[in-house]
Amino acid sequence: MAKLECFTIPGIELLFHSQDHLPPHFHARRKGQWEVRVFFLEGSTSKMFEVKWPSGKEVSRGDLKLLEENVRTYRVELLEEWERKVRPQ
Repeated sequence: MAKLECFTIPGIELLFHSQDHLPPHFHARRKGQWEVRVFFLEGSTSKMFEVKWPSGKEVSRGDLKLLEENVRTYRVELLEEWERKVRPQ
């Protein structure tokens, strides 16, 4: 696993899994609460997030908004990091 470098959000761990699958994405998790995959090539917010766990728990709107704002701001940097750190299977 490699930590995301282009931005941080206090209290949320942001990382890439080496040898992860396409499409390009990173994982965001609030320890002990939730984990989501965040896709950054899609323009649509509805397709940007995929809850990994827990299946019945909501991620706060505030956390999703922070993630979305940063993805939109750092989309190019995210793709560059993905290409450096991940070898898709």
